[in-house]
Amino acid sequence: MKKNFAILLTTLLSISFGFSQIPIKEYRAEIEQLETDAQINEYWNDLHKIDQEILVKTSDLKIADSISISNMIKTSLIFDIHGTKGYNSRGYSGFLPILNLSHNYIGQSQIAYWPVIEMCAEIGGAIESFGGKYPAYQLESVSLTFYNYSLYNQEEKYPILVSKLSEIKTLNIADELLKSFKHQNQLRKLSEVAVLNKWYRQSFKDRIDEGEFSIVKMSDDNLYLKKYGRIQKLELIKTRAESKTYRIENEPFGWNYVYGNDGSLTLIDEKENQLIKYTLAK
Repeated sequence: MKKNFAILLTTLLSISFGFSQIPIKEYRAEIEQLETDAQINEYWNDLHKIDQEILVKTSDLKIADSISISNMIKTSLIFDIHGTKGYNSRGYSGFLPILNLSHNYIGQSQIAYWPVIEMCAEIGGAIESFGGKYPAYQLESVSLTFYNYSLYNQEEKYPILVSKLSEIKTLNIADELLKSFKHQNQLRKLSEVAVLNKWYRQSFKDRIDEGEFSIVKMSDDNLYLKKYGRIQKLELIKTRAESKTYRIENEPFGWNYVYGNDGSLTLIDEKENQLIKYTLAK
């Protein structure tokens, strides 16, 4: 069996076991067996194939998250075990780490994976211009995942946002990615109890996107921000007479949501400047 088919089969098998586990030890063993630059490069190409031929065509969120985090873990292990051996910064392997980030929609996973992005930025190559000059595309992915807020044409924000991501310490990338996978599975066990309010999605302040997002109460008695079928826990950080301020659990930029007693919702930055005021959905 050719190597690419073996990798595809391994991924599909990991998905079929109820989405409950990602076999990191098996991944590490198969990557350690790669010896030559050609073998490692072929492995990179196979991971790219998984992303392009399976992940982006998968509509089931459970399957997509499993494939996505598996690819992120394998990418981190290649760098951990082989460094840049067999890595072509301008080939498929140069694009894959960027795609890993942008095709993942779990904030905890993106934060755990950020050191890989920084490593690729130091090496250079595809990351320097993919989706715009680094770090535009990468920050956009994180910002849209956590806040559904676009950083397009806001280059003045980039240095401080990159700094905030860099300050988050990750001792073992693969282990942290596995934790994010397990946490996501735990969230899926919760049931929705009530919808507090719904708003139209809006990543730009002057444009309303298609679809809606909401604040929901789940069966663990906590409030969550729900969008694109996934939930993010909200932490109450301030109560005022007319509103409450919430922080998304583990969010990186210090931005918060102000939820008014009248049903209004506003995204504010770390200095309490208004980024977006959302429109209530009818």
